[in-house]
Amino acid sequence: MKTKATDSQKKITTNPFIVGIGASAGGMEAIHDLFDYMPDNTGFTFVVIQHLSPDYKSLMAELLSRHTNMNVFEASEDTKIKPNCIYVIPSKKLITIRNGRLHLDEKLKTKLPNNAIDIFFESLAQDAGKNAIGIILSGTGTDGTKGIEAIKKKGGTVIVQDPLSAAFDGMPNSAVSSGHADLILHPEMMGEEIMEYIKEVPLIKSLSKLSQKDELVLREILGMLNQSTKHDFTLYKRPTLFRRLAKRMSEVGIGVIEDFKEFLQENPDELKILGKEFLINVTKFFRDKEAFESLRVEAIPSILENKMPEDMVKVWVVACSSGEEAYSIAILFLEHMKHADKYFPNLKIFATDIDTDALEIASRGLYGSGIKKDIPAEYLQKYFSKDGSSFRVTAELRKHVVFANHDILKDPPFSRLDLLTCRNMFIYINSDLQNKILKRFHFALEINSFLMLGPSENIGSIKNAMKEVNRKWKLFQCVSKSGKSDQDNLFPALDKNIYSIIGSKPANSQKNPQNFIAEIFKETLLEEKKIASFIIDCTLT
Repeated sequence: MKTKATDSQKKITTNPFIVGIGASAGGMEAIHDLFDYMPDNTGFTFVVIQHLSPDYKSLMAELLSRHTNMNVFEASEDTKIKPNCIYVIPSKKLITIRNGRLHLDEKLKTKLPNNAIDIFFESLAQDAGKNAIGIILSGTGTDGTKGIEAIKKKGGTVIVQDPLSAAFDGMPNSAVSSGHADLILHPEMMGEEIMEYIKEVPLIKSLSKLSQKDELVLREILGMLNQSTKHDFTLYKRPTLFRRLAKRMSEVGIGVIEDFKEFLQENPDELKILGKEFLINVTKFFRDKEAFESLRVEAIPSILENKMPEDMVKVWVVACSSGEEAYSIAILFLEHMKHADKYFPNLKIFATDIDTDALEIASRGLYGSGIKKDIPAEYLQKYFSKDGSSFRVTAELRKHVVFANHDILKDPPFSRLDLLTCRNMFIYINSDLQNKILKRFHFALEINSFLMLGPSENIGSIKNAMKEVNRKWKLFQCVSKSGKSDQDNLFPALDKNIYSIIGSKPANSQKNPQNFIAEIFKETLLEEKKIASFIIDCTLT
């Protein structure tokens, strides 16, 4: 896929940024993914250093040119680098940069580990300083880790491939463990994120060193957000808050947090925009394919094998964003049913989020043609129909998924679940909030039901109640229900208007279904009262 840059992605400085890209085993696919989504006119210069076999002529330049509109060159001695160009390391060579020119040295045969990436990154740090960007992709060993340390010491930027997306995770894991990574991303996300991050760096650095006065201003902004959006962002991790706040301040051209607070006070609609900025929606169908394979093989058969066809099968997808994960899980359940020749009509995937715009996309079930690369062709044919240039989920798939606005911090959890997934939400929130949510998750699970978290997350305070099923993909099975749930915090105080339904207040009290629809929908408090209710509103079903 070759992309064009938007206006916001055009060259952002007159000082040239030089991007060093280091990769080893399995790195070619990651390099291609990176440039498939990299804008062609960033103004950056790219230098690719991959560990190459000394026995064969490198075809890297020729292969890479199929994934970008930028000019791709095999580096030669004393080459003067140019913007919007890519230079690749030749076979049997080491490469460095001095005064904007590339220099090559013979790579001697040795039994020592290959350190070509470290060598280039260290020279890049000296030559480009704060305009150096180091990227570590798939590879074995630790090459690049010393180099990114040099880049950080000179004020540069470091991006590392998410180890779980790497064919070989040695180099990414080593780089992440060093603590020098500014961003940890899948390769296809790096192009856009680099552009945004470079623009935000000065603001992020200023926000991370707030004075006591500015800290109070930040709290006031978060309070204004809470009042406007009804969402409390105070327990989000600080780096997440700073990045999102800096992004919006940069977009409106404000560099001082107190000025931004005044701007919010004068422009109330801006609070909604900022709130949307804090809602992080990064998802796709079958994201981390091995994780879904773990669900398919290790969880779903176990869930269904002891159920009768008339039984309810309940799944909760927390922070579902625009619905791709919920539909992916539904597909796996339906596929297992077909192969086992045992259908469960009462399969329900409850998918929830606090972002109403994302939920509307999920409810429509209409996705762009880009999903073709994420969904196996067999599933695409079975569970989607063409709708112009887009794809729409079939009625069979759609009927098993229910979308609803739900705040895990405020609203009661579901109960008697067979599977609960909450992937990559905990990386944005602090440990206290994680533990509070985990207690709610434990309450919602049945004995022998399954919980899946994101690959960088853990079960913390409920560890003793869970059995590890898949360590890499954080799949767990509930083996105990004792002593973990904080019952006082599971259910918030009912809205005063709900008493008109359950009979403790006069029946003519004003009713506002929006305040208690989650309780009815989730079959919790009102279900326990054995009350049957009909509610008709705009809830997404």
